[in-house]
Amino acid sequence: MIKLNFDRSMIDEAIKKAEELGSINNSITSGRGNLAGYLAEIALTKHLGCKNISCDKGRDKYDYDLIKDGRKIDVKTKRRTVDPKPFFEVSIAGTSKHQKTDTYAFISITFKEKRGMGSQAQYYGVESIWLCGFMSKEDYFDKAIFWKKGAVDPSNGFKVHADMYNMPISSLGESI
Repeated sequence: MIKLNFDRSMIDEAIKKAEELGSINNSITSGRGNLAGYLAEIALTKHLGCKNISCDKGRDKYDYDLIKDGRKIDVKTKRRTVDPKPFFEVSIAGTSKHQKTDTYAFISITFKEKRGMGSQAQYYGVESIWLCGFMSKEDYFDKAIFWKKGAVDPSNGFKVHADMYNMPISSLGESI
């Protein structure tokens, strides 16, 4: 895992983009994760030196977020209150399988505070941003474990908010 740099200007940019977007279709958190998602995209864009298209006009913005050397990358972000560990899991909602991306980048953002539970939780005070790894779309869905909405993961007691595909961070690659 790689700790990504961020600063106040990046947070301010993410806040502006999140407010402009509001709630989107198929959002598990009804838009509460928008700020973290945009911050993850901004930090990864700077780290990779690539193009961020997630706020561009047109259809592509719904299928992927970044372009690096011709590869379409969709950024999947998890909000946490502890830094990620290799046995923690990354997720892709079943409603995202339609996306026309080549690769997924998985980011975890560690926050100082969490208020609320489940998909209604809100997070405050960014402490760190972690690039957990990459995986091609094809490999991800071949290797991930499917979890049905409402199921409880016995390893950590997490109740699944929506149909999703999970795998441990340790299964991800370090490069695109």
